[in-house]
Amino acid sequence: MALFPAKRDCMAAPFDTLLFWILAVVGVILTGISKSGFAGGAGVLAVPLLALVIPLPTATVIMLPVLLFMDVRAIHLYRKQASWTELKRLAPSVLIGIAIGGALLGTLSTSALELVTGIVSVLFAGWQNFSGWLSRFQRASWFWGAISGVTSTLIHAGGPPLSVYFLGQQLEKLKWLGTAAVLFGLMNLTKVIPYQINGFWEERLLFVSLLLLPAAWVGIQLGYAIQKRFDGDTFIRICRVLLLVSGSLLIVKGISG
Repeated sequence: MALFPAKRDCMAAPFDTLLFWILAVVGVILTGISKSGFAGGAGVLAVPLLALVIPLPTATVIMLPVLLFMDVRAIHLYRKQASWTELKRLAPSVLIGIAIGGALLGTLSTSALELVTGIVSVLFAGWQNFSGWLSRFQRASWFWGAISGVTSTLIHAGGPPLSVYFLGQQLEKLKWLGTAAVLFGLMNLTKVIPYQINGFWEERLLFVSLLLLPAAWVGIQLGYAIQKRFDGDTFIRICRVLLLVSGSLLIVKGISG
């Protein structure tokens, strides 16, 4: 199954239905809360929700400008807490992953990608500690950065792989949030290039994205307020739960797709 079908399928999406807008607003608000409150731990929610009523590629294209808007706000909130050491480790492999994902647009089975990403996310969310080679594997920045770049480019699911890595690094809450904010900003901005090369932008889709920006702002503000109520240990536990939830959603979506 090709990831991005013909453009006419995107243009036929039912943007004039109440159900679409309800799912879109809820999905965007939840994504904003996840991005500014829990470093994208449940950031995969919006695309699966939208995919219930519109084609998956349409949902993916609509969400990119919305995510970029969220990134600007999240970076403004957390830029001073970002770990530049971690960013230097992750950025090269993330960019390589985006390049691979861009090359795979239109050819890779999205169901298989969702299934594999979901299984890995659930696996690493379900255990508190790893030992031996598995622990070292969890801290392999080159691997998780590349996987995040690929999954982010294809289905906006770059959060779960990065959460696996950050859990292995045992980053403190604000450093996790700051590093994720800057990295997601870099990723989403870079993804504009393969989307442009593959001709996925449509004026109608960009207009829908624009209409969703108020919901994105609400979600970011809510996430920022919510994270202040949790200490570092509670934040980590919540991120594990969100990783489990997002991984489970990807598994269900992969199987049903």
